[in-house]
Amino acid sequence: YSVIPTFVAIVEEKSYTNAAKRLGISQSAVSQGVKRLQDVFEDALFIRGSRGVEPTKFALDIYPTLSNAVENIAYMMPEHKKFDPIKCDKFFTISSLSVFGFTLLPKLSILLSKEAPLVRVKIEPLYNHDITSLLRSQQFDLVIDVHSNQYPQLRSKIIMEDTLSVMCRIDHPRLTGDTINIDEFLAEKHVAHSQLEEKGGYLVGRGLKEDDILTQRQVAWQASSIMEILPVIERCDYIALLPQKLVDQYGDIFKLKQLKATFLKEPIKVAAYWHSSRTSDPSHQWLRKQLVKATQQVSE
Repeated sequence: YSVIPTFVAIVEEKSYTNAAKRLGISQSAVSQGVKRLQDVFEDALFIRGSRGVEPTKFALDIYPTLSNAVENIAYMMPEHKKFDPIKCDKFFTISSLSVFGFTLLPKLSILLSKEAPLVRVKIEPLYNHDITSLLRSQQFDLVIDVHSNQYPQLRSKIIMEDTLSVMCRIDHPRLTGDTINIDEFLAEKHVAHSQLEEKGGYLVGRGLKEDDILTQRQVAWQASSIMEILPVIERCDYIALLPQKLVDQYGDIFKLKQLKATFLKEPIKVAAYWHSSRTSDPSHQWLRKQLVKATQQVSE
């Protein structure tokens, strides 16, 4: 077992020297540990590159299991058994869709500020990067995203559900009623929330039953933040799909109306994602519980 923390430290530090400092052992001991692991697994495990030591594909495959084992043992130690949020001074990084910055995350901020005043939080935009790697390397602690099967290697928990609402300006020249059908939906130009390198909007490719309809939209304006959509559709003849909870909270601020769309029936499930190595971390468990509390408050 003694060489497993060495393996985990090298993967996370990308350096034999830094791994040795982290573990409080010599660099020679680190190298000897790697040699023993190479013999056991019959793999090089690490390759020296321009940016330090890079794990092989095999090393990346076994890292989650070994990292989880190391952390689980660490969290059994007496100093970790009692977690006190008042004394917690951790820095948490959460990657989230922009919509939750206006609905869910403000609720979370209230809970954290009251229960753990020393905790610091950074919210990062959710982009189409390698989320699994970012969570594995602990660059992110949590990711909040629409629930789908796109992250099979991560742990997840569905924290809330929402529905999609079709919105347009209150005096739209063609959509004069309070309903919209598929033909009308596809005939209009749309504003979509898009991430980097996306062309059809965030919701496309998330496994929704309405995916075929979404891919046929005429997307005329791509917004980097969900809240940017509201003033755009207030001033243009474009329409947009927006989460109902956002509409309920901010829709009255703009001159908009909601159109009933019978073809949009499937609720959107929202999940929190994290790496399995953090599952037993007391501070991470506490953070996840606070997130669940926040989503319950949003639903109320």
